[in-house]
Amino acid sequence: MADEKLGHGDIPIKQVVCAVVRDSAGRVLMARRAPKQHLEGLWELPGGKVEPGESLARALQRELAEELGLNAGVGEEIARTIYHYDRGSIELIALSTEISNKVSRLVVHDTVAWFQSTETALLRIAPADIPLLEKIFDFKPA
Repeated sequence: MADEKLGHGDIPIKQVVCAVVRDSAGRVLMARRAPKQHLEGLWELPGGKVEPGESLARALQRELAEELGLNAGVGEEIARTIYHYDRGSIELIALSTEISNKVSRLVVHDTVAWFQSTETALLRIAPADIPLLEKIFDFKPA
């Protein structure tokens, strides 16, 4: 369940889950934020906010279905970090994920693609995802 933690100025930290989906070549699925979206043009691990009373796994399954049309099986937690934006703080939690279909819709993203861990260093990554990617694999931003 979503735990409430406090960030800067005693503002609750929002929990956000993201999927670490790997294909048979070991590449990771990343999604790019669409124009006119918060963080437009930046790449991130797909996912979204955890609703009150929702498990991390259920939140990730819901977000992937809503935003990308994906059916997902969610496994263990891989890593988590806290990131402080000007507009609030988030706890970003990466979960091992398997998908059983292809992306069928794009709601807040304009594209998705598969990347080797070394290729992600060449992307413009959403700030909150950078420390998480550093924990998941040896990511170093450009």
